[in-house]
Amino acid sequence: MLYRIKVIIIGEAGVGKTSLVKKFVSGHFTKDYRASIGTNMFIKKLDLDSDKKVSIQIWDIAGQEKWIKMRRLYYRGTHGALIVGDLARRNTFEQIVQFWSPDMKKYCAEVPIILLANKSDLNSDISENDVEIVGKRINAKLIFHTSAKNGENVEKSFEMIAKYALKII
Repeated sequence: MLYRIKVIIIGEAGVGKTSLVKKFVSGHFTKDYRASIGTNMFIKKLDLDSDKKVSIQIWDIAGQEKWIKMRRLYYRGTHGALIVGDLARRNTFEQIVQFWSPDMKKYCAEVPIILLANKSDLNSDISENDVEIVGKRINAKLIFHTSAKNGENVEKSFEMIAKYALKII
């Protein structure tokens, strides 16, 4: 049986959302930074178990403030969320607690969340303990340190959010 799920990936501009999605979908990493306009959609099929095939539709939602009024439309129908912070920019984790998590929860039903502490290949500006505190405050099911550049935990993050999303369908 083929299950269709929608997953959103959100966070401040420049945290690496698009790079993570592109690494997951195509296996490639690009150094070029181009801000997303509104949202980008990607689809990838996964075989989670022998009997569970999943078509995961990933909505890469722009982090710039100018898209704030459109986001609620993009959140509709979400089955799971990846919320991304940049380990080299502490304030991106503060914004997860202050803006991203509350904004998403305002428009989405109770959906599973995985916190991604991205850019693990760079020097960190936030302690491991503080990342864990953010995870608890947003009720994240899991926390992964990821790197789109070297692929660390990218595949695993998307597979796990798909597994959690299947539980609520």
